[in-house]
Amino acid sequence: MAKEAYLRRAARRLFFVEVRRELPDIINFSDIRKQWDLYQGRMIQYVSNPNVAPARVEIVEHPKDPISVRPLARFDIKDRLAYETLSLEVSHTVDKLIPANVYSYRLKRNQIHSVGDWLAMRKRARELLTSDATLMMARTDISAFYENIDIGILKADLLQAGVENPLVEQVNSFLEGFQHQSEAWGLPQGSSASGVLANIYLLPFDEYVRQSGIRHVRYSDDTYLFGSDWESLRSSLAGANQALRARRLTPAARKTEILSRAKAMDYLDDAERDLIAYLHSLGNPQAKQLLNKLFRNATSKTPPEERDVKFSLTRFRYRQDATAVEWALNNVKELHHISDQILRYVESLPGYRTRLVNTLEAVMSDYALLHYPFLERNILHCALRQDINSKVLKDSAWAILRDRNRPNYPREFAARYIGRNSEVVDGPMLKMQYESEHSEAIQRALLIAMHECRYVSDALLRDIEKRDSELSWTARYLRNVSEMPLPA
Repeated sequence: MAKEAYLRRAARRLFFVEVRRELPDIINFSDIRKQWDLYQGRMIQYVSNPNVAPARVEIVEHPKDPISVRPLARFDIKDRLAYETLSLEVSHTVDKLIPANVYSYRLKRNQIHSVGDWLAMRKRARELLTSDATLMMARTDISAFYENIDIGILKADLLQAGVENPLVEQVNSFLEGFQHQSEAWGLPQGSSASGVLANIYLLPFDEYVRQSGIRHVRYSDDTYLFGSDWESLRSSLAGANQALRARRLTPAARKTEILSRAKAMDYLDDAERDLIAYLHSLGNPQAKQLLNKLFRNATSKTPPEERDVKFSLTRFRYRQDATAVEWALNNVKELHHISDQILRYVESLPGYRTRLVNTLEAVMSDYALLHYPFLERNILHCALRQDINSKVLKDSAWAILRDRNRPNYPREFAARYIGRNSEVVDGPMLKMQYESEHSEAIQRALLIAMHECRYVSDALLRDIEKRDSELSWTARYLRNVSEMPLPA
């Protein structure tokens, strides 16, 4: 299979799957997608370079919960495509080595982090416990897994797995460049490409557990082990720890525990959610009662039971059920890490637009939001989707755009919001911002905003189009398009 085929698959995944994930693009990469026939020739040359490495990396602190974050790596589109292409080529060789009890990433799948695959792992764990009444379960995962992967060890693993040396050198060159270009290390987080490499890195761990006679299932680093008694599971965990240390990895102490059979079944139990989904499918009114009870129980805890909250909001959204709307609007800042789910739920409710706008304005006007860039972006994203033209939001967007100490991704959405809701004075100010901006990512967003408010000249776009930069593709696209898509 030629590199061009892997590149085409990487492009399809980026344009139609990845664009809807944690770091969406302000125009869904339409400037590249609409010119793909031309762009792919340039990419083939780029991804064939033996010393391919990212030119720029932005680390985005993506919230995992109200307090902690994980560092997502945000690449330029050509580097994102390059990394995905190399990973797909690696996966062609190593996919067959991944055991069936590992549920994360397969070559045939479009993405690495699939809720369906994670649920399939949990279903298999329940099946194992149900099939043998003597079994107990232990669970563990790895502290800062992607960050602590040693790329020197990974290189040796890829060669051992049969990946051809030139491809291994390209992967190693990219990962070394990633570490040199940012304060992050290990594998880039936020990219499906890292999934296959992470699975290869844990193959010795999987084999060690298998040889110990213990059955296990794994999704990424989230692992469940099954044994007939507490001592056998403790011994297995100790051996697994040793296998991980040899990989320069450490189990997360607070997520490592041995569960009694009853507690294991309770931990894995999805019966209540499954029943609600089934009754919903039948149109049974009891589903609403059970869903309301699940939501009340989840939100009565401190902190709320996040998985049940997400499940409830999704169901309420499909049914346009306003049961949770007051709670949602009152908690959008405190639960900023799930603000996208909260806002999309409220958007689905007819009759709540005014309350939504008031909440967005109130939260965005909060000075402390400076430290919540993920929430800033989600608010602007919501306002774009809902075509909300607000003076308060636009003033906040200008403050975000002008603040070069903020991450790029809320600044890009701020530019798009200003362009989408521009007045006479905004075009000249966007042009002034463009002329003083050094980040190419922000320059791209400003060109898009200027085009949207009809304040970018054809002469400027022609001049940019002649340059040897990624902006030339955006300029060419803008010269030939009237309306651009909103972010997914």
